Amino acid sequence: MSDIRENEYIDTQILALRSKYHEIQSENQPVGNEIQIGTDRAALYKADLFDGACSIMLPETMTDMGSADRTVIYQNRNRPQIIKADRESGAAITFSILPQTGEEEQRQVSEQMSVIRNDMKKIWKQNVFYDIGEVMAENTPVAWMDFKAYCLDGNLYSLLFMFQTQARTILGNFHCSFQIYDIWKPVVLKLLTTIQAENTSIQIKSPEYSYGSR
Repeated sequence: MSDIRENEYIDTQILALRSKYHEIQSENQPVGNEIQIGTDRAALYKADLFDGACSIMLPETMTDMGSADRTVIYQNRNRPQIIKADRESGAAITFSILPQTGEEEQRQVSEQMSVIRNDMKKIWKQNVFYDIGEVMAENTPVAWMDFKAYCLDGNLYSLLFMFQTQARTILGNFHCSFQIYDIWKPVVLKLLTTIQAENTSIQIKSPEYSYGSR
């Protein structure tokens, strides 16, 4: 058992170093019409979210998940309202409007993300939590955190992110197989900088939502 744990530790360290290398390589490159994903380049498109309340640039390979797949993969009835998936890699990104309790309005998104992180640590003690940070999009800060979750079909990597638009808080969740997280993490962090958020108030019903990995 000790050898297995040692090998898992070494694999984790190698993945972390590879991820950091990709982040350094791409952090000074502005997002244009394409983005580097591993050894491939993917064309980007502007995905309008919540009737135009906000938008984000996504790879063309990430499209709306079909209703049948949504039901099977996200079995919780309070599944995210928007789910985009890359069928080939199995990566997906979701967007949900968080219900308002009043307390969130007094907190910055980075503070809200810290609260979520602490709550998750108490509930999912088996998860491995990594970084927490904030990137600046065109006109709004975007807080993020990432972690590894253990699932029946393998380890899952998740990167949660949060921003505000039109007096609402949007919670996003990118997830993929842990084996390819080092390829996707720097990509997702770059895509977060392309978020555009409106600042006027809107009326959108906020469902109950769980911020678990799926």
